[in-house]
Amino acid sequence: MKTTKARQLQEARRHQGDAGDGAPDVSDPRQVAAYVADVTLEMRNLARNANLTFLSYLLEMSFQEAFDLTQPDGKVKNRA
Repeated sequence: MKTTKARQLQEARRHQGDAGDGAPDVSDPRQVAAYVADVTLEMRNLARNANLTFLSYLLEMSFQEAFDLTQPDGKVKNRA
């Protein structure tokens, strides 16, 4: 379980000035990534508790990518 990363994410969101209303500033890629990481972590836990192994795995990969983008050395670039 990635509780350490989840705690780091919550702490990072507090320092980024997230208003706590759940809506990220869409002009800030790191805030969007933090929001996506938050949501995918919750969904991953739901999937894991329901024994949806592959779905849980895919959500974990999404969480990892989003979390990495919230880090100071995370590379946020246009991948489109």
